Amino acid sequence: MNGRNGVTQLFEELEVECGASVECITDRVSVLQGVDIEVELLGEGEWASIAPFVLVNGDRARILLRESDPRWYRLHVVVHQLAHLLCGHTQCAALPMSFEGSPDPTPADRLTHELLHRQEAEAEEISRRLSAFVLAADSAPSRALLV
Repeated sequence: MNGRNGVTQLFEELEVECGASVECITDRVSVLQGVDIEVELLGEGEWASIAPFVLVNGDRARILLRESDPRWYRLHVVVHQLAHLLCGHTQCAALPMSFEGSPDPTPADRLTHELLHRQEAEAEEISRRLSAFVLAADSAPSRALLV
């Protein structure tokens, strides 16, 4: 992302309007980035086995949500991870994200740490703008995922 112009161009390419559903935005990000995006709600047992950092593996992205987290927080996680994908990131320093706070895994080296920090800042900027577009639609898929 190259500053404000890059963000503006990104949102023009995204082609979503205010009030768009999470599903609509997820589908658009999937098409734009050429990855299949799976949003999955996990129980505590599955949650404990999530590898840190990994968002994209090959041509597949998994956005993992913890079932016990509040609905509004799960929406935040989806939007934050979609922002990473829009930025072309394959990792997220905050993964796995939970309402109680993310573990603070230490990357192997300083350069990796700095890269992940820059990516988090970039994704958070996009996430804030993207959140303004999102309206968690009252559809069966949204209820199943976010309720």
